[in-house]
Amino acid sequence: MSELNRLSLSIENSLCRKLDDMVVRCNCRNRSEFVRDLLRDKLVEEQWNNAPEVLGTITLIYDHHQRELNARLTRIQHDSPTHILAGTHVHLSHEICAEMIMLRGKPEDVRNLYLELKKPKGILHAVLSMSSTGEALN
Repeated sequence: MSELNRLSLSIENSLCRKLDDMVVRCNCRNRSEFVRDLLRDKLVEEQWNNAPEVLGTITLIYDHHQRELNARLTRIQHDSPTHILAGTHVHLSHEICAEMIMLRGKPEDVRNLYLELKKPKGILHAVLSMSSTGEALN
Protein backbone atom coordinates (compact mmCIF):
# COMPACT_ATOMS: atom_id res chain seq x y z
CA MET A 1 0.00 0.00 0.00
CA SER A 2 1.25 3.50 -0.73
CA GLU A 3 2.19 5.96 1.97
CA LEU A 4 -0.72 7.98 3.34
CA ASN A 5 -0.88 11.71 3.99
CA ARG A 6 -3.33 13.16 6.47
CA LEU A 7 -5.10 16.33 5.41
CA SER A 8 -7.29 18.75 7.25
CA LEU A 9 -9.90 21.02 5.74
CA SER A 10 -12.43 23.47 7.02
CA ILE A 11 -16.00 23.61 5.72
CA GLU A 12 -19.27 25.00 6.99
CA ASN A 13 -21.49 22.76 9.16
CA SER A 14 -24.23 22.64 6.54
CA LEU A 15 -21.77 21.57 3.86
CA CYS A 16 -20.26 18.96 6.19
CA ARG A 17 -23.72 17.46 6.78
CA LYS A 18 -24.24 17.27 3.02
CA LEU A 19 -20.86 15.59 2.67
CA ASP A 20 -21.78 13.01 5.30
CA ASP A 21 -25.12 12.37 3.57
CA MET A 22 -23.31 11.83 0.26
CA VAL A 23 -20.84 9.44 1.89
CA VAL A 24 -23.76 7.33 3.10
CA ARG A 25 -25.66 7.49 -0.24
CA CYS A 26 -22.54 6.49 -2.16
CA ASN A 27 -21.97 3.58 0.21
CA CYS A 28 -18.45 4.75 1.05
CA ARG A 29 -16.87 3.59 4.29
CA ASN A 30 -15.79 7.09 5.30
CA ARG A 31 -15.11 10.66 4.13
CA SER A 32 -11.58 9.80 3.04
CA GLU A 33 -12.78 7.11 0.66
CA PHE A 34 -15.40 9.50 -0.73
CA VAL A 35 -12.83 12.28 -1.31
CA ARG A 36 -10.38 9.83 -2.95
CA ASP A 37 -13.17 8.76 -5.34
CA LEU A 38 -13.99 12.40 -6.15
CA LEU A 39 -10.33 13.12 -6.84
CA ARG A 40 -9.97 10.10 -9.13
CA ASP A 41 -13.13 11.13 -11.01
CA LYS A 42 -11.63 14.58 -11.54
CA LEU A 43 -8.34 13.04 -12.72
CA VAL A 44 -10.21 10.91 -15.27
CA GLU A 45 -12.10 14.00 -16.46
CA GLU A 46 -8.78 15.82 -16.95
CA GLN A 47 -7.37 12.83 -18.83
CA TRP A 48 -10.31 12.99 -21.20
CA ASN A 49 -9.32 16.57 -21.95
CA ASN A 50 -5.54 16.13 -22.09
CA ALA A 51 -4.33 12.51 -22.18
CA PRO A 52 -3.00 10.89 -25.34
CA GLU A 53 -5.01 7.71 -24.64
CA VAL A 54 -8.15 6.86 -22.67
CA LEU A 55 -10.46 3.93 -22.06
CA GLY A 56 -14.16 4.12 -22.86
CA THR A 57 -17.22 1.94 -23.01
CA ILE A 58 -20.06 2.61 -25.40
CA THR A 59 -23.43 1.05 -24.61
CA LEU A 60 -26.01 0.86 -27.38
CA ILE A 61 -29.65 -0.15 -27.09
CA TYR A 62 -31.21 -0.80 -30.47
CA ASP A 63 -33.91 -2.47 -32.51
CA HIS A 64 -32.15 -5.33 -34.28
CA HIS A 65 -34.97 -5.57 -36.81
CA GLN A 66 -33.89 -2.21 -38.25
CA ARG A 67 -32.71 -2.97 -41.77
CA GLU A 68 -28.91 -3.03 -42.26
CA LEU A 69 -28.28 -1.66 -38.74
CA ASN A 70 -25.95 -4.45 -37.61
CA ALA A 71 -23.85 -4.14 -40.77
CA ARG A 72 -23.67 -0.35 -40.40
CA LEU A 73 -22.59 -0.58 -36.74
CA THR A 74 -19.87 -3.06 -37.69
CA ARG A 75 -18.67 -0.85 -40.57
CA ILE A 76 -18.50 2.22 -38.31
CA GLN A 77 -16.41 0.31 -35.77
CA HIS A 78 -14.05 -1.08 -38.44
CA ASP A 79 -13.50 2.39 -39.90
CA SER A 80 -12.65 3.94 -36.53
CA PRO A 81 -9.02 4.56 -35.53
CA THR A 82 -9.80 3.46 -31.96
CA HIS A 83 -8.64 0.07 -30.69
CA ILE A 84 -11.71 -1.98 -29.84
CA LEU A 85 -10.79 -4.24 -26.95
CA ALA A 86 -14.04 -6.18 -26.52
CA GLY A 87 -17.66 -6.23 -27.49
CA THR A 88 -20.64 -7.92 -25.90
CA HIS A 89 -24.02 -8.38 -27.53
CA VAL A 90 -27.09 -9.42 -25.54
CA HIS A 91 -30.74 -9.91 -26.45
CA LEU A 92 -33.06 -7.96 -24.16
CA SER A 93 -36.22 -9.02 -25.98
CA HIS A 94 -37.26 -10.36 -29.36
CA GLU A 95 -36.76 -6.90 -30.89
CA ILE A 96 -34.29 -5.09 -28.63
CA CYS A 97 -30.56 -5.75 -28.24
CA ALA A 98 -27.84 -4.20 -26.14
CA GLU A 99 -24.23 -3.95 -27.19
CA MET A 100 -21.34 -2.88 -25.01
CA ILE A 101 -18.09 -1.91 -26.73
CA MET A 102 -14.90 -1.36 -24.73
CA LEU A 103 -12.29 0.68 -26.52
CA ARG A 104 -8.98 2.44 -26.09
CA GLY A 105 -7.73 5.40 -28.05
CA LYS A 106 -7.34 9.15 -28.31
CA PRO A 107 -10.12 10.96 -26.45
CA GLU A 108 -11.39 12.69 -29.59
CA ASP A 109 -11.44 9.40 -31.54
CA VAL A 110 -13.42 7.67 -28.78
CA ARG A 111 -15.93 10.55 -28.68
CA ASN A 112 -16.23 10.57 -32.46
CA LEU A 113 -16.90 6.83 -32.58
CA TYR A 114 -19.61 7.26 -29.94
CA LEU A 115 -21.21 10.08 -31.93
CA GLU A 116 -21.17 8.00 -35.12
CA LEU A 117 -22.61 4.90 -33.43
CA LYS A 118 -25.56 6.78 -31.97
CA LYS A 119 -26.65 8.28 -35.32
CA PRO A 120 -28.20 5.39 -37.26
CA LYS A 121 -31.93 4.84 -37.39
CA GLY A 122 -32.87 2.09 -34.95
CA ILE A 123 -30.53 3.20 -32.15
CA LEU A 124 -32.85 3.77 -29.19
CA HIS A 125 -30.25 4.86 -26.65
CA ALA A 126 -26.49 5.31 -26.53
CA VAL A 127 -24.17 6.29 -23.73
CA LEU A 128 -20.41 6.76 -23.43
CA SER A 129 -18.79 5.84 -20.15
CA MET A 130 -15.45 7.56 -19.86
CA SER A 131 -12.64 5.95 -17.95
CA SER A 132 -8.90 5.94 -17.67
CA THR A 133 -6.08 3.65 -18.67
CA GLY A 134 -5.13 3.91 -14.99
CA GLU A 135 -1.71 5.43 -15.63
CA ALA A 136 -2.34 8.67 -13.73
CA LEU A 137 -4.60 7.41 -10.95
CA ASN A 138 -1.98 6.16 -8.49
